[in-house]
Amino acid sequence: MKATVLIETLPAAFETHEILWELRQHSAGLNCGRWDYIFSYVKTLGARPEYRLPDRAQVTMTVPNMAAYVRLVIDTCHRRGVHAMGGMAAQIPIKDNPAENAIALDKVHMDKLREAQLGHDGTWVAHPALVPIALAVFDELMPGANQIDKPRATEPLPTAAELLQAPQGSITEAGLRQNIDVALRYLGT
Repeated sequence: MKATVLIETLPAAFETHEILWELRQHSAGLNCGRWDYIFSYVKTLGARPEYRLPDRAQVTMTVPNMAAYVRLVIDTCHRRGVHAMGGMAAQIPIKDNPAENAIALDKVHMDKLREAQLGHDGTWVAHPALVPIALAVFDELMPGANQIDKPRATEPLPTAAELLQAPQGSITEAGLRQNIDVALRYLGT
């Protein structure tokens, strides 16, 4: 049996090689996520003012610390000959609003495009209707079965400081209200 491990905590990002070593006969690779990883970052470092995060909408996978986390996971996996999986596209189709649906589908497309270009070997989505979008992007940018043998970036591996660096941005009342709204909606489902 083989499994892909979701690196969803900040401490796990510092132990990617060790995780793959311990699971060496059973590992299909590692997976990058967003929300659980951000939660772990907050839980681990949030009491220290220099590590406070801006509003959640500003903490995308392209901010420096998240991009460093993704580069680290991809490089670790490919050095070890296993797959680096992208994160889940959390958007779902919006049936009763074509304009909002188009925005959501475009976000999924852009997210999967970023993942494939960075070197992920696959991805996942929150809704079956999004599979064709992800598949089309990966089929176009990853003609082979994976990207393990694709030459790695020549830039140095991310440092601990890069993984820990809080992204720039603002903390607003609107962001706090959005957090409360998301939490209440989540608890209500």
